[in-house]
Amino acid sequence: MTPAPAHHATADLRVSVRELRLMTGRVLLTTAIPFGSVAATRDIVVGAETHGLAGLAGLLDALPALRARHLRPETRGAAVRFPAPDTQPALATAADLLDLAVAAAHTDGSASFTAPGDDWAVRALPPLARRHGVELALTDSTVTARTALDGPRNGPDAAELRALTYGMPVAAALWRRFVAEAEAALTPDTALSRTHAGDSLFGPGGEILAEVGEDEPMEVAS
Repeated sequence: MTPAPAHHATADLRVSVRELRLMTGRVLLTTAIPFGSVAATRDIVVGAETHGLAGLAGLLDALPALRARHLRPETRGAAVRFPAPDTQPALATAADLLDLAVAAAHTDGSASFTAPGDDWAVRALPPLARRHGVELALTDSTVTARTALDGPRNGPDAAELRALTYGMPVAAALWRRFVAEAEAALTPDTALSRTHAGDSLFGPGGEILAEVGEDEPMEVAS
């Protein structure tokens, strides 16, 4: 018999991990986070939600700052310092922190970084680092990485498996806010948008009619 999922009294919806990933990625596309970091940052938010760290609400709270600017970690020789939470939400550089921690642990056996380890985005990193064979230890102001004795973790952990099987409980009001923010990344529905994909404008028969630039469509010579 398949066990029934636990009841969550405050949740009105149960959202699949696939949908969480899709909508989170769209929301992040509306921020100043570099495009190349969006997928890794998306996994941090979804991982936080999966492990009970309120990643969706945390991302919504951080949106104004994430849309205003993006600060990189400060590197001085072998030392790396991450922006303080009052300067930039930890989520903005959490993917950088994970990459550096994994690389340093496998290169040197262990490493320590000055970073806000009590932040929800940083607390979401240990399960992700464990996939790469790295253990993370967190304090209020530091993140310490070391190689795991038993190597990388194969497959999802218990929380991830539960989410993949049953979906994630999400309050309806929170999910409506999240979807509304995600829709800001979509192209407005217009007569023009319905006839082109990317830079190409198509006719009824699928033929390319023009190339859409920053200003006006440019006709393709026949």
